[in-house]
Amino acid sequence: MPAIYASLTVLLLFGALSFAIYAAIYGINRPFDDRIADMGVKMRVAYGNPNNVDMDSDSFANSLFRWVAKHLPEPAADSPEREKLSQTLVRAGFPGSTAVSTFHFVRLASTAGLALTSMVVAIAFGFHGFKPLIAMLVGAGVGAFAPSYYIGRKARNRRDLIASQLSDVLDLLVVCVEAGLGLSEAIKIVGSETARQKQEIGAELAMVSGELSAGSSLGQALKSFAERTNVEDIKPLAATLVQSEKLGAQIGPALRSISDTMRTTRRLRAEEAAAKTTVKILFPLVLFILPAMMSVIVGPAMIQIMRALTSVHTQ
Repeated sequence: MPAIYASLTVLLLFGALSFAIYAAIYGINRPFDDRIADMGVKMRVAYGNPNNVDMDSDSFANSLFRWVAKHLPEPAADSPEREKLSQTLVRAGFPGSTAVSTFHFVRLASTAGLALTSMVVAIAFGFHGFKPLIAMLVGAGVGAFAPSYYIGRKARNRRDLIASQLSDVLDLLVVCVEAGLGLSEAIKIVGSETARQKQEIGAELAMVSGELSAGSSLGQALKSFAERTNVEDIKPLAATLVQSEKLGAQIGPALRSISDTMRTTRRLRAEEAAAKTTVKILFPLVLFILPAMMSVIVGPAMIQIMRALTSVHTQ
């Protein structure tokens, strides 16, 4: 029983420490903090830098106002880690301004939940002393690492899925352009159709169409598309379409050429992956299949040899 109380005490202290760190970094009243920072920016724009302002004034309200302006927080710039995390979340299919905060909350909840679950499981199996504490720490580490691993893996899977769907989308764009539609209208129609088919590239094409409708150039829209998905094949596509648009060339033949090139590249990648299979299968073959085959083939002979040697020794 004292071990249970000690483990619960350590868990509560760990939870309180995690909550304190979260509150210190991200804040509890985040909208209030954002509002205060916005007020600080507006006051600095209206009255300049208050660091060199004389606080002695004939008006108490004016002095209090300038003191508040001086002690307002500076607008916090986004750190590179936050920008990288936000980019990874967008590539994984989680856009939005609250995605980063939601991710941190999920990671904190998974850390606390797995720590508590690990401690309860350790106590249920009869571990005593420092073993429940060690299990709790291991569970907390796994809980902190699991969301990041899930987001990274989902981003890679989504990138590969969009890359595999790109050549088919280009074929549809070729059909639409050769039928007489403009490129922006063709992107809009193909995006809505692929989104209706529950394809990942449909939502991205809808965003590209929205950026083109908002006034962005084709190169900027496709560059944003490449940054959101991390697909390398989009960069040569953007370069070719931009050059064709600048030179006044026909878009249809350019799209058809890019589609054929991407299809050839995808076939070569499939052949490369198939060639690597023979090397990758060597390790499970040696570690798992070969010992089982050796035990099945050599095992009966070894048993007979041992029986023969035992009979000779007894005689």
